[in-house]
Amino acid sequence: MAEPVPVLMYHSVAPRIKNWAYSFLSIDPATFEDQISTLSRAGFVTISLSELYEYMLGKGRIPPKAVVLTLDDGYLDNWVYAFPILRKYGFRATIYVSTDFVDRASAARPNLADVWDGRAKKEDLEWRGFLCQDEMRRMLMSDLIDIEGHCRTHTWYFTSDKIVDFHHPGDAYPWLAWNERPDRKPLYMREDQSEFLPLGSPVFEHKKSLVARRYFPDPALGKALTEYVAANGGRLFSEKPDWREDLFGVSRTIPGKGDGGRHESDDERMTRIRDEIVLSKNELETILGRSLEFLCWPGGSYDETAVEVAREAGYKAWTLSSRDESPHRNRPGDDPMWVRRMAVAPWWQFRGKQRAFIDGEFLKRMIESYKGFAFGGTRLRWYKFGKLMGSFFR
Repeated sequence: MAEPVPVLMYHSVAPRIKNWAYSFLSIDPATFEDQISTLSRAGFVTISLSELYEYMLGKGRIPPKAVVLTLDDGYLDNWVYAFPILRKYGFRATIYVSTDFVDRASAARPNLADVWDGRAKKEDLEWRGFLCQDEMRRMLMSDLIDIEGHCRTHTWYFTSDKIVDFHHPGDAYPWLAWNERPDRKPLYMREDQSEFLPLGSPVFEHKKSLVARRYFPDPALGKALTEYVAANGGRLFSEKPDWREDLFGVSRTIPGKGDGGRHESDDERMTRIRDEIVLSKNELETILGRSLEFLCWPGGSYDETAVEVAREAGYKAWTLSSRDESPHRNRPGDDPMWVRRMAVAPWWQFRGKQRAFIDGEFLKRMIESYKGFAFGGTRLRWYKFGKLMGSFFR
């Protein structure tokens, strides 16, 4: 049987940011370099998504020990940390970019290569944020980095009139501010955006943007709740032990209880999905001066409508859902339009607890097991066992 090709899924490569809602996506640069250097010493070779596509079609050959590297979302740290490390070892990768998050900076910012060459100090590097146009173009010129599509908004939208929470300081819904002020999305990791909408604003049931039928709530409901919070402590309101129960109670007393809300129509939803996929593709192609061929579904979410629009847009392949449990392994005979990926998390978890970093040796054994190397699965299990035993005696 032909060799399967693991497609590694990364996001952020940076020191972990305290109080960032998605800090679990960050892999420390030292750990990332350990992974890349270990794979390099073990003889692994990176190929592009285009090479993988041809291989899956049965039209192309790939080197032994081939892997594909991808990084989602277009974080600034991909330029600051990941790119210099990849270039150091001659590894290539694909970065998936959502156009709403492209930074408006006019020039590339200092990165790790500048530190190595004495042009900058490591402590002065800024990595919180997203890539700008110049940084993307410079990485493309290296022939080690490809930029591909990740739709436009990468957000969540309300889907019903059922309230599940309320906006409060430090909540896990940065996308509330994104939807309120899309122009500030590239800056959300560097500024407090909690007051872009009033505290106490209701958070309704929600889904990822590509699969949501968007619900527009009655403004009167939100106005009544936010005025209540403002009159009863403002930012201090959520420090009360029963503040949520209080607001749920208030919401039940509001006349009409938000009967003025509505769902988007079929036509409105189709227009929005086309904007997410087709117009964002056109916009990114204009920035880069090249065509896009591969699409990564934001949050792994898509439906039949999104897939059909992606086909019409000219994408030739896209990622499978992170929840996919099919036997697809990116080898000849598998549908080349669908790319299965393997998430590289910062930590290996066992029974809900973080047991060990996914260091280079750990990742190498994961890949060997995925590829079906002789005794690969056994070697991975023994390595996990050793890490598990070590965690008990720390």
